[in-house]
Amino acid sequence: MKQDEEPPGTTCRGDGGHGAVVPSPGRAPRVAERVLAPGADEIESRFRSRRVRIVRPLVLAATGVLRLVRGYDWSPLGLEHLTEVDGPVLLASNHASHADTAAILGVLPPHLRERTCVAAALDVFGPVNGARCFSRAALRREAVQLFVAAAYRAFGFDRHGPPLRSLRTASQLVQRGWSLLLYPEGTRSRNGEVGQFKPGVAVLARLTGAAVIPIFVNGGRDILPPGSRLPRRAHAVVVFGHPMRIHEGESAEAFTHRVRDQVRRLERTARAGRRVIDRRPPRRTRVAAMLRRAVPALLHSQRGE
Repeated sequence: MKQDEEPPGTTCRGDGGHGAVVPSPGRAPRVAERVLAPGADEIESRFRSRRVRIVRPLVLAATGVLRLVRGYDWSPLGLEHLTEVDGPVLLASNHASHADTAAILGVLPPHLRERTCVAAALDVFGPVNGARCFSRAALRREAVQLFVAAAYRAFGFDRHGPPLRSLRTASQLVQRGWSLLLYPEGTRSRNGEVGQFKPGVAVLARLTGAAVIPIFVNGGRDILPPGSRLPRRAHAVVVFGHPMRIHEGESAEAFTHRVRDQVRRLERTARAGRRVIDRRPPRRTRVAAMLRRAVPALLHSQRGE
């Protein structure tokens, strides 16, 4: 056996998942098992892990510096709607860019942001099915999992397999006091238009009794277009709508359509807010102007003393 090979039949498992068994030479390969989405206990354990607690402040500081250096920013509209409900909420947003998550979390009030976790695609941010435990692909995916858990408190949500396990886990997290950021489209929009919503948001609303806060993000694609690795100088607007609750006897399909329609209505508000912000001078210019005013005033007050 070569030094970098794993023993025959070794299974590489990620967080809460069953990896595919690596077949031994000369043996018939077994059917690969699906990577299972993590459970609520496992998710909270990962959030509390020493690695995440150490990495989180470092990642947040680094992304803050990157935001200043690259000159991108975001602003909220409608934050007052978050005060209309008590307890955990389901944040249902359109999704056009990986920058959407950072923008939404970046404008939430701190007390809500610290108790919000993000449902992320298991096939993108979960363990690699069938990869050797110490292969480059498995290590790279583990690094991605650590980053999204530390930066966004993200967890793997199975969007392709049977949804019951992931829905049950999400429901348990809400019952434990976590708000959830969901992207009901299930993937990023390729053209910027709001796609069809999956009914999971309605199922969770019924299971948990939590209110749904519709959200529209405008400008995420300008900050981080598809395929880009570094954010660009741009400004996003995050618009929050009125809380929505599923009615008694209302079908999951009908409520899902209502949420999608409300998200689409917020687009007009987001575009109007974006036009106002685009007329403002860049953030760096505003900060520099503030410093030019503040420094002479400070020197003058010291001379006066």
